[in-house]
Amino acid sequence: MVFSSRKFGFSTGAIAKGDFQSALLFIRGLGLNVVELSALREQELPRLMEALPTLELSAFDYISIHSPSRLSELSEADAVNLLHGALRKKIPVVVHPDTITDPGRWSDFGPLLLIENLDKRKNTSRTTEELSRVFEQFPDAGFCLDVAHARQVDPTMGEAAQMLRSYGSKLRQIHASGLNSNSTHSLLSAAASFAFSEISHLIPPDVPIILESPVSERAIDNELAFARAAFSPWLQRLQAEIDDIFALGVPYRQKQIVDFLSMLQHTETKLSDFERVLHQLPSGGAYKPGDMFLSSVDLFQRLTETEKSELRNFYCERVNRVATDFPSLREQFKQQFS
Repeated sequence: MVFSSRKFGFSTGAIAKGDFQSALLFIRGLGLNVVELSALREQELPRLMEALPTLELSAFDYISIHSPSRLSELSEADAVNLLHGALRKKIPVVVHPDTITDPGRWSDFGPLLLIENLDKRKNTSRTTEELSRVFEQFPDAGFCLDVAHARQVDPTMGEAAQMLRSYGSKLRQIHASGLNSNSTHSLLSAAASFAFSEISHLIPPDVPIILESPVSERAIDNELAFARAAFSPWLQRLQAEIDDIFALGVPYRQKQIVDFLSMLQHTETKLSDFERVLHQLPSGGAYKPGDMFLSSVDLFQRLTETEKSELRNFYCERVNRVATDFPSLREQFKQQFS
């Protein structure tokens, strides 16, 4: 199963705030097949729902609609009536639970209602426990995990991991972005990407990932690269594990490579046998109680063919450097370097 082939898309509001027609045209041009139609601001909802029957959406494998995050001019009844247009087309609707005051109005949506976890400004639905009360009211509803909200509430990502363990069977999509101090969306950062990678193994590969980062045309490729690294980090993890063994610039690591080469010698494994060596790497990524343990071989199988080739080249470069810089090791372990 190749996790690097995750489905990525954008919210129309991230591409062109308030102009879903232009955003759809641009997203289709990127070749992405996942989109969220944003009506995050309530004044956008009537126009979006009026246009919905005529929108050209055939290029997309997954479509959702984000309902308004705040209602002041529209009543809850008005919003629900408008969103019934999505129900008729069987399009999932992402809802901030704090906009729901009358659960009965939303009962028709069933599994097409996607409950989103909220940011620290709110007084509900920020944690697994708080979400449990919402899912008690909507037992058939799906779940939209906003990883930026979860990280803001708990930077260790422990709460996000618990949400995924508790509501993984309900998970229908992911929201991803950076989040600034005002709790508004921003571009992904290296820190956010690293944090998201800590829970990526708990997210099934077929769950679509919607980027809500407000992004300019020139920054699109970089934002997608950040997201792919965050949610399919297997290549980077394996490169780090190879470096754990073969990066000998630090003196104390020389004993580590000797121990590793001794193990290869005992199992009659040559360094040229890349996949057998991969089996011998001493770790397979982060593991916590309750997590699925991922060996190095498991991670390798999740790479695309291009990434596998890149990893082989990375590995060969490290081995060649050791052979060149440490001829005594090459002499001591002739069979392994042959």
